[in-house]
Amino acid sequence: MAKLPKETPVVLIMAGGKGERFWPRSRTNSPKQLQKVYSNKTLLKETIDRALTITSLDRIYIGTNATLKAEILKKDPKFPSSNFIIEPEGKNTAPIIALSALYFQKKYGNPNLIVLSADAFIDPVKEFTKTIEQALFETTNGMVLLGVKPNRPEVGYGYISTGKPTDIGYTVKAFFEKPDFKTALKYIKKKNFYWNPGIFLFRTETILSELERHAPHILGPLKNGFPFKNFGDLKTAFQMLPSEAIDTAIMEKSNRIRMVEATFNWDDVGSWMSLERILPGDKEKNHHQGKEVHYHKASGNISSVQKELIAFLGVKDLIVVEEPDVLLVTSREGVGDIKAMLSNMRKNKVLQKYLD
Repeated sequence: MAKLPKETPVVLIMAGGKGERFWPRSRTNSPKQLQKVYSNKTLLKETIDRALTITSLDRIYIGTNATLKAEILKKDPKFPSSNFIIEPEGKNTAPIIALSALYFQKKYGNPNLIVLSADAFIDPVKEFTKTIEQALFETTNGMVLLGVKPNRPEVGYGYISTGKPTDIGYTVKAFFEKPDFKTALKYIKKKNFYWNPGIFLFRTETILSELERHAPHILGPLKNGFPFKNFGDLKTAFQMLPSEAIDTAIMEKSNRIRMVEATFNWDDVGSWMSLERILPGDKEKNHHQGKEVHYHKASGNISSVQKELIAFLGVKDLIVVEEPDVLLVTSREGVGDIKAMLSNMRKNKVLQKYLD
């Protein structure tokens, strides 16, 4: 077995998303990663604290945009203001990871880089730490991702199928994007199928080499201009790049992929529906976040409210979210249309203030 690298790894937290499916708590200028969703900490703060179990604060970086950087520092003024990788516009994960890798190579040489998302639920943290420490052994062999053993036929996640075992994990046979329900049922019955939580580990030189090989259209414009003399030059370079996920740009093409099984519980905090898997519920499958709640002949409801008391009478499968200026009431079936609803609301200037 390879020796665990002695140097402290670098962590990149991806925190540039809009989080529209968590409206009305998530807004354009203060999206869900800056909100308290399942604890008394913001999702981003939960992620930073988690990262502190595997590295030091000076080696934690946040990938986001300039507007959100200001909001992040307002909420967490102790975070190093220089530890941001700023993207001029959102282009999915491949461009920001490529830009970060160039920066970390220049600053640190060839460090281990761990990429995390800012909107995940992970418990217990000690198992997260242990899994990451084990996964670092595999970065000498290539790029590493974590895999979560599925406990339900989830259609909203990507899946990984594994091959032969390695010292710590497995080789990766294939990636499968979000399946339909029938296909997901087949996946969870197979021992070598895992959810892909989007947690990556690799040496900086490895990811840059794989980008050079499989995605020169992404790395090229960034590498040619790096280090950028001003933000305008970076903006020009970003305009040349496609919007592409690191999964499709690199992971699904490379033969240098390893997977390590996660020993922690994981959930993508993607929409209000995820609260039923995170918050405790009663025997009628009601889940509540707030002060007092009373149910009478009510089942399957999810609520996150600020009122002293919310009462559910004779209703089922409702989602109720209260903010100081907005009350959202939707059915479970309807919650999937939040993005479409917001798009429609943007056409009304009167409603614009409730979106920003």
